[in-house]
Amino acid sequence: MKLRIRPSGIAAILLALPVYGVSNGLYELAVCRENSGSFFQKKGIQKLARDINGKREDRRRKREEKQGEKSGGIGRGLSFADFTKEIEDGKAWFQEQKKERITMTSYDGLKLVAYYLPAKEDSRKVLILVHGYRNSGIVGDFSNLVKFYHKMGYHLLVPYQRAHGESEGKHICFGVKERYDLVQWTEYIAGRFAGNCNIFLSGISMGSATVLMAAGLRLPEQVKGLIADCGYTSPWDIFTYMLKKDFHLPKFPFLYIADYICRIKAGFHFQECSTVDSMKGNHIPVLFIHGKKDETVPVEMSRINYEACGAEKEIFIVDRAAHGTCNLVEQEEYRKRAAAFIEKWSDRN
Repeated sequence: MKLRIRPSGIAAILLALPVYGVSNGLYELAVCRENSGSFFQKKGIQKLARDINGKREDRRRKREEKQGEKSGGIGRGLSFADFTKEIEDGKAWFQEQKKERITMTSYDGLKLVAYYLPAKEDSRKVLILVHGYRNSGIVGDFSNLVKFYHKMGYHLLVPYQRAHGESEGKHICFGVKERYDLVQWTEYIAGRFAGNCNIFLSGISMGSATVLMAAGLRLPEQVKGLIADCGYTSPWDIFTYMLKKDFHLPKFPFLYIADYICRIKAGFHFQECSTVDSMKGNHIPVLFIHGKKDETVPVEMSRINYEACGAEKEIFIVDRAAHGTCNLVEQEEYRKRAAAFIEKWSDRN
């Protein structure tokens, strides 16, 4: 018996193949630690994307310049490129310090690595600093803060999230699996201090999402507060936003197929967890921070997280900051608010 394929079936196959290819490329680009084989890493595709985004950026910049001239304001936010010296100085300072390298095994068998920098004076306050997506260097996001926090008398634990730096892992899970790793780090610190400590979790970008998602799990009672800087609401939401902004693609069918591929290959899916759901049942105080001119994670996402939070909460929006740069743009105010928040929720015993 001969198998006959109708012309409509052939057309469906021809249409499905490139759609699957694009969706798989998106999955590899976003999730895979080694993503050099991704469709979107090919030079021709990158050039096309740069050309399209460049033209859109030029039009947007011209509109903002006109608006800025009318309002007397500044169009774009201040990004990491505006603070190269501060970032490099902070990285160099941290590297010079005598630190302890700590390893542990995750719930699914990965070797995770963190560096512990003890305070110079006797202290029971510990900050766990959780970096963001594909962070450059372990303290890249926190390079302007590590010296300050250390001088304030805080012990610092700085983990590499899974699939970053010295930690194992093939897949970046956008907080979905990393939240369990963070719970383990908090348990490690609580045990190290025999329960006599105040632990604060601070995350930037994806690190912020990891922190907020971890609050939906069972954290040790020693965790007293969370600092969530420019976090998104869920992997699904941020992918939807970036898909439209950077690739000019609709979420259907591309994101749905990429999500299915992620379930099969990486063992999680984009709607598996959200910071909004975690915040609804959260009882730990949170300081939300976000740059008003953030074009990577919209400031509205922090506002949504803030509204959903059922615990004591504060929010600090920095007008001129782009993604992750609030601590650089408003250095004094950021440090003042963070230190006050930590002191407010630390036990006095």
